[in-house]
Amino acid sequence: MFNLVHISDLHFGREVPKVINGLKNILGEIQPERVIISGDLTQRAKHEEFSNAAHFLQSLNIPFFIVPGNHDLSAHRLIERFAYPWRKWKKYISTELEPLYTNDKYMVIGANTARRMGWYLDWSRGRINQYQVNNTISHLQNADSTQVRFLVAHHPFWLPAVYEFRHLIGGRDKALSQLSQHGLDIIMSGHVHMSYAEVVEGVIISHAGTTLSDRLIPEQPNSFNRITGDRSHLIIELFEWNGEHFISRKQQHFERTPSGWTRERVVK
Repeated sequence: MFNLVHISDLHFGREVPKVINGLKNILGEIQPERVIISGDLTQRAKHEEFSNAAHFLQSLNIPFFIVPGNHDLSAHRLIERFAYPWRKWKKYISTELEPLYTNDKYMVIGANTARRMGWYLDWSRGRINQYQVNNTISHLQNADSTQVRFLVAHHPFWLPAVYEFRHLIGGRDKALSQLSQHGLDIIMSGHVHMSYAEVVEGVIISHAGTTLSDRLIPEQPNSFNRITGDRSHLIIELFEWNGEHFISRKQQHFERTPSGWTRERVVK
């Protein structure tokens, strides 16, 4: 059994100090072995925001795994965005944009899905390309049969119908089909500031809301997910902020079958 926490869309520059303290308190209680962060560490990719975010990560005293999001690219300093988009990320956060972590229980693969530009007006949209898919498959082929295989990316591979206007990640269909065939178990992502878990082509799509920021959408408080289990059975537990504390709201159970993962039940 492993014990992981998935947080996302921290948006330093729009962070809420009381919620930060609440997160640290609950992490002290549930004692995760690793924190997974699926992008948008900052709001406007400013030096101060990156510095404050780095201080927060260090203050957790828990190993973390992180990939960037679209807000970690400057939206207004275009020379920076196009000429050296990840200089601040590499200075303050990590020299890696697509990290890999593996142990005897699980493998975590990072994919940087944020793009400097695209053939559309909304440059916040993300994409996964064939090179990234091939790189992920290469790692999956090295996984042990007992390891749970995670992919961490910022942009969504599935959306509830009411939020499909936010757009799925570019290249989703081809990527998901190939990754499912090569044994990927879970995709962890963020971007749209809402929490959910769904099974698509036998792969669990686990989405975290905005964990620390005031950039909330209706009926979606600050939240994070706790993931526990092994390669036969997984539990995704949603924690939500109630104004004073993070509390457990529901658990979703998943079972792996020969054709992939299936949802068992929801426990509130």
